[in-house]
Amino acid sequence: MINVQLKDAGFYEIAWPELAHEAGVTYVRPGSRECVRVFVPANSSEVEVYAGNLKEGKLVFRGPAETAATLRWLAHNRN
Repeated sequence: MINVQLKDAGFYEIAWPELAHEAGVTYVRPGSRECVRVFVPANSSEVEVYAGNLKEGKLVFRGPAETAATLRWLAHNRN
């Protein structure tokens, strides 16, 4: 479900180096000043949201994907 919501919010899936200890899917939405990157771990209900440049973004949120406020922030934040 989170995958559909991210795509509807303008994110697209990217090939990201797999971490040996954590599998999942990475989505990105580029902006004029920074990128927003979302990591959706496999077998977890939490997501990690990073902002900044693609490779060295700062972690700005880690928590449940079901949190409505989080999903609204992802959908409406235009950087």
